[in-house]
Amino acid sequence: MHEEVIAKRAKIPPHHTLTSLSLTHVQFSGDDIYSKIFAHLTLSPLAIICGYIAVVLTTRDLTVVTMFAGQLLNEGINFVLKRLVKQARPTEYLGDGYGMPSSHSQFMAYFAAYMILLVYRNGASSGIVSPHFISAVVTLWSLLVVYSRVHLYYHTWQQVVAGSICGTLIGVGYYFFTQKFLRSKGMQDWMLDNPLGRWAHIVDREQMDHVYRWEWEQFQQWRKISQGKKSD
Repeated sequence: MHEEVIAKRAKIPPHHTLTSLSLTHVQFSGDDIYSKIFAHLTLSPLAIICGYIAVVLTTRDLTVVTMFAGQLLNEGINFVLKRLVKQARPTEYLGDGYGMPSSHSQFMAYFAAYMILLVYRNGASSGIVSPHFISAVVTLWSLLVVYSRVHLYYHTWQQVVAGSICGTLIGVGYYFFTQKFLRSKGMQDWMLDNPLGRWAHIVDREQMDHVYRWEWEQFQQWRKISQGKKSD
């Protein structure tokens, strides 16, 4: 038995040859409660990506699909910019790759900019949550994530400011490109009518007024029909 344990341990690579997955590996000061809070906040982009996927799969809404596509484009631009600028992080042992511009800051800035424009365009018609409230929450959330990158020494102020500016510009530019140009050219109809859009059952709720009220009314009608069948 002892020989079997030794044999198994021999197959485990030594500690110094292992590396961490920096996507989820966040280092922080254990004796600082704020560092612990910011360590959780800095993982927000992962939660947002999961949210994108969940909403796309459950609603099949073209607006969310378009916003998610822009988010991925934003990440691709950040990937290119980092390798063009080639500026190191403030601490060499925190994070892999280059630090300028901050990808977390660029991610959150795009998300906030696009979301704010979206809710002011469509949020008021839903009548559920005030666009002002949503904008305030998203802005505060983004600022906290941006600050977390500096507080945890993963980026300098210059790097997070550059990332925030890039993300905001991309978010605003992409929003007006998709909403003002592509929609005016009928691109959304093409995406809804092509075989892939039909196969995925993509819908465009932006074409409907008070969509949540309409969906609720449809659900109530379905309930009445369903209850009527049960009573028969």
